[in-house]
Amino acid sequence: MFEKNKEKMKEKMEPDKVLRFAIVAVILLFLIGALIIGTRMMNPRVDATEGVKKLTELEDANVQKIDAKIQELEQTEADEAAAWKAKSAKEKMDGCIVLGDSTALGFRQNDILSKSQVKSKDGATVSDAEGSGLNELLTAVTEAETAPQKLILCIGRGDVAVSGETADAFAANYKSFVEQVKAALPDTKVYVCSIPAYLSLTSTGDATGSADSDTDSDSDAKDTTDNSDFKSSTDSKSSTDSKSSTDSKSNSDSDTSSDDGSLSKMSTALDVTSYNEALKALCKEEKVKYVDTTDLTDASYYGEDGSTMTKAYYEACINKILEAAFRNYVIQ
Repeated sequence: MFEKNKEKMKEKMEPDKVLRFAIVAVILLFLIGALIIGTRMMNPRVDATEGVKKLTELEDANVQKIDAKIQELEQTEADEAAAWKAKSAKEKMDGCIVLGDSTALGFRQNDILSKSQVKSKDGATVSDAEGSGLNELLTAVTEAETAPQKLILCIGRGDVAVSGETADAFAANYKSFVEQVKAALPDTKVYVCSIPAYLSLTSTGDATGSADSDTDSDSDAKDTTDNSDFKSSTDSKSSTDSKSSTDSKSNSDSDTSSDDGSLSKMSTALDVTSYNEALKALCKEEKVKYVDTTDLTDASYYGEDGSTMTKAYYEACINKILEAAFRNYVIQ
C-alpha cells in the first residue's frame, strides 16, 4: 500500500518539476533580456553620420583657410619683392657701408652709393693697413654713432699692383684685417669682394673709378686722390708684367684684339686669379661671405686703359653685393 502511494506521489511530482524548470528558464531568459536591453539603453549606439558630416565641413573650412593664408603670404612676399626692386641701390644699402681702396671709391664717384655709405681711400692696402690709411677708415666706422649692419670690404687692387706680395702673403695680411674688423664690429656681417680684373694696364692705369678723382674729405674718414706712389709702382710693374703677358699671349694667339670684350681675348697685365682664390679660401676659414665679381670682364665695364672701371661696372657690381647680402629679395 505504501509503495503504491509513493508511486502516485512520484507521478504527481514529475509534472511539477518540469513546470518549475520551465518557470525558472523563463525567468532567466527574462532577466537576460532585461540585462541586454538595460545595457543598450545605458550605452546607446551613436549615429556617426552627423559627426562625420561636421568633421568634413570643418576640414573643408580649414583647407580653405590654409589656402587663403598661403595666398596672403605669397602676395605679401610678391609685394615686398616688388617694393625692394623699385628701390635704388642707396636705399637697398641703407645701414651698410662699403670700405676699401679706390675700387670702393668708385661706388661713390659714380653715384651708385651715397657719401655716407662709402669709406674709402685711394691706395689703401692690407699689406700696410696703418700707413695706407686703411685702419683710419675702420676707426671712422667703429666710432660712428651706429655700427653698420653689413660691411663690404673692397680692397686688394693696390696690394696686387704695388706691394708685389705673393697671394699667400696678401691673404695673411687680409686675414689680420678681417679679424680686426670682426673684433671691432662683432654684430656686423662682413663681406669680402673679389679683386677686379685688369684687362690691360697702361702707364696711367691705376685702380681708380671711371669718374674724376674725388677731392672731398670727411672729418671722420678722408678720401685722398694722390696716385703718385701708386702710378710709379704701377708703371714699373706694368712695363715688366705687360711685356711678359704679351710675350706669353703671342705664343698662343697673335691677335690681341677683342671683338666680344672677353678677358680671354685681351692682354692681362696683372693676374689677380691666385689672389682671389686666396681670398675665397680666407672667407671660408673666417666664415665671412665672399662676393665673386670675377665674371665682370666685359670691355664695356672698363675704360680705354683697361684698368679703370666704368659706371656700368659698378652697377653690375652692386647687384653682386646685394645678391650676396640680401638673398631673400629679387635684385635685378
